[in-house]
Order: sequence, then structure tokens, then C-alpha cells
Amino acid sequence: MYQIGDLLWIPAGTLLKRPRVLGRDDLFSNFHQTKEPEVALFVGYESHDSCNILLDGRNWSVETRSVKHNIQGITC
Repeated sequence: MYQIGDLLWIPAGTLLKRPRVLGRDDLFSNFHQTKEPEVALFVGYESHDSCNILLDGRNWSVETRSVKHNIQGITC
């Protein structure tokens, strides 16, 4: 469905997860909920229902059903 390098639209309120780094992360630092819509780069599939994205220089895991494809460009 998505290919590596595709731009994805991440809606506000989407929960992002990443693996916890022992000794550096606290209980909730590996979770992030978006406060506003974001544009992220598709990195790959993690499983049949989640994918990996690159957002703000960090790799995150997100449910595939939470992201959208085909962002419409703004025409001048």
C-alpha cells in the first residue's frame, strides 16, 4: 500500500510509539500523542496493522489505519 519514502498525513490525536531505551527513558517517554496534524515519512511496515514512520528526526510506530496517504499539494 505505501512505499518507502511516501509522505503520510498523521492526524491530530494519533498515538505514536517507539521502543523503550533502558536506563534513559521513563515510563511514558516512548509514547507521543500528536497535538496537531503532522506530515511524516514512511519507513516500512512493522506488522500487518502498524508501520514505522520518521517524524521530527525520530522513528515511531503507528497504527496503519491512523495515517492517510496522497496529501494534496497547495497550488499557487
